Amino acid sequence: MLRINKILMIFMIVGLAVVLSAETSGEYGFQLLKIASGPEGASQAGTGAFSSGEAYSFILNPTAGLFTKQRIISIAQNYWIFDTKLNSAGYINTNGKTSFGVAYRYLDYGKLENRTDTTGTYIGEFHPMDLIFSLNFGYRITPNQYAGINANALYEKIDTASSYGYTFDLGYTYLSLIQGQKFSAAIKNIGQTSAMENETIDLPISFELGVIQEFDINTIKLSGELKMIKHIDDDEFKAVLGTKVELNRILDVKFGYKANFDAESFSAGFGISLKKIAIDYAYVPFEYHINDVHVLGLTYKF
Repeated sequence: MLRINKILMIFMIVGLAVVLSAETSGEYGFQLLKIASGPEGASQAGTGAFSSGEAYSFILNPTAGLFTKQRIISIAQNYWIFDTKLNSAGYINTNGKTSFGVAYRYLDYGKLENRTDTTGTYIGEFHPMDLIFSLNFGYRITPNQYAGINANALYEKIDTASSYGYTFDLGYTYLSLIQGQKFSAAIKNIGQTSAMENETIDLPISFELGVIQEFDINTIKLSGELKMIKHIDDDEFKAVLGTKVELNRILDVKFGYKANFDAESFSAGFGISLKKIAIDYAYVPFEYHINDVHVLGLTYKF
C-alpha cells in the first residue's frame, strides 16, 4: 500500500510541475495569497511551518498543524510595504491524528487619492482592501504520511470595483527514515474568481517542494527548511531557506533567505515563550527604497 501511495504521489508531483511550467497570460490578482501571515513564517522567508507554534502555520503547508497536539490561538500585525497593514488571526485544534483550523487575513491599503485619468484632477478618496478567510483540515494517513487541505474564500476591492473567489491548497508530508527529516509538497491557490470590471483575474497558483531537518542537542533545538517554489505568474523558479534555533524552549532566534526574488533576500526574527504565551517579532528588509517590514505576533496555547 505504501509503495502505491508513493507512486501516485510522484505521478501527481510530476504532472503538476508540467502544468505549472506552462506559459500563461492574464491579470494576476490576490497577491495577498503570497504573503506570510505571521512572524514565524516571515522571519524564515516563508518556511518554518513544521517548527512553528502559530495557529495559522497551516497557511504555509496544510499538513503543518498535525505536528503538534494542542489548541492554539494566534494574532499578528504586519506592517507591510508602502505603509499598508496586514492583520491576521487564527485558531487550530489538533491531536496529531487530525487537525482543524480557521484563519483570516486582512490587508488594508489605507486611503488613496482618486484622480481623473486625463487631467489628474482630485475627485476623492478610495480604500482598497484584500480579505481571505481560510479553513483547514489535516489527516495522518499512516505513521509517516500526512495530507491536508485548505479552503479559502477571497474578496478584493479597488475603488468601486470588487472581485470574489475561492481557492484550495493541497499539502502532503512524508517522514523520512532519517530521524528528524521530512519531505513536503504543496500546490496552492487552485480556484476561481469573479471578473473585476469585466477583466478576468488569474490566481497566483504555486507549487512547492521542501525538505525539513530537525536536531536536538541537549537544551537546544535546531530546525532548518529548504523549499523550491514555482509561481505560475513567474517564469523563474525560486528558493527559500529558513532556520530556527530554540534555547530551553524559552527563547528562539530565526533567520531566512530568499533566492531569485526581486526585492527580498535576508530576514530575521526572535520569539519568547512564557508558559502558554509566546511573543514573536520578524524583520524583513526590502531593496530599492521600499519600506522594511515589521511583524508582531502573539500566541496563546491551551
